[in-house]
Amino acid sequence: MKLPHLLSLALSIFVAITLTSCGLGKFGGKPEPTRFLKSTGTDVTTQSGRLPFQHAWRDPKVDISKYKNIVVRPVTSSFIQKENWKDSKSEFIPTKRRYTRRCEKLARYWSKSLNKAFSSPVCLFYKVSDTSQPNTLILETALTEVRFSQTPLAVCSFEARVIDASSGKLIATVSDRRRPSVKALAGPKKSISTLNEAICDDWSDELFKASNEELFPVVKRGPFSPF
Repeated sequence: MKLPHLLSLALSIFVAITLTSCGLGKFGGKPEPTRFLKSTGTDVTTQSGRLPFQHAWRDPKVDISKYKNIVVRPVTSSFIQKENWKDSKSEFIPTKRRYTRRCEKLARYWSKSLNKAFSSPVCLFYKVSDTSQPNTLILETALTEVRFSQTPLAVCSFEARVIDASSGKLIATVSDRRRPSVKALAGPKKSISTLNEAICDDWSDELFKASNEELFPVVKRGPFSPF
């Protein structure tokens, strides 16, 4: 490995550690809620010490055990404040239009990542596409902030809501803001969005695990389930 690359890598890791020690690392500051989450009327200050998100709420009156299926909607990027595109301006993103396209591409990437996570054989829900099936939840997710960078300055924020497919009742909400991990910074960067994709992959894994272990802990498969 060439010396300039080593120096650049060492600097990136140093900055990441410094940001973390200053409280700006994993979470990178509290996200400002958008109308995607505000429209639910949820108290966005609600947190759960068990979950790795800055905001997490679930309706305690809902009997979660009745839900067996989940529909994962495509991630939307329409709630990102596009006027902040200059924070990502570089040779790779010279215009607002290019920034918008990158955000849309990242949303498509995360949609695939989420679907892959919830298709895991150990997922406690059957991932389906038919919302008319009984006992079905819908996961709706929005990217609400994206700063593209190949440095620790990369940032993503998201909001998510879980809805009863038959009644439209709100079941849960989650939001988070995050910078890239030290592991992601140390890895190869194939494009300007590599670090943002790594953040989304982490969220996919955490949302899947949260649905299994934290948000929906009482959902169990039948004894003859193939999963």
